[in-house]
Amino acid sequence: METAPPSARLDRGGRQLRWLLVAGGSAVLLVVAFVPLNVVGVFHVCLFRRFTGYPCMFCGLTRAFVLMAHGDIAGAWYMSPLGVPLFLLLVAVWLWGVACLVTGKRWVIRLPWRWVCLGFAVLLLANWIYRLSAGLK
Repeated sequence: METAPPSARLDRGGRQLRWLLVAGGSAVLLVVAFVPLNVVGVFHVCLFRRFTGYPCMFCGLTRAFVLMAHGDIAGAWYMSPLGVPLFLLLVAVWLWGVACLVTGKRWVIRLPWRWVCLGFAVLLLANWIYRLSAGLK
């Protein structure tokens, strides 16, 4: 049986990171899958919203994740357009982490992180402007 060269195998730190990604992703996916839809929009824990009366940049993401986990893509998009691609990204990262742990190989995804972070900040700001302009609270 062939083994992967040392550079392609997961080291201890890489394995721990994959376990953390898989465990964290599993926790989020399980929680949002088991939250009943009738409580979506009932509880608001955002301190920014409580003090200002306006939604913060992240308001609606949890509700969008719950709606996505229950298959309501249109409802999730209405709640937070950013929630739909973030949920799909979470599922993709979770699957990637599981594949790395199962195979024991290190699958490296090289991204220009400065641009990724800048793009995420722009999308987050656009999402916030959408929520404020639509009057969503």
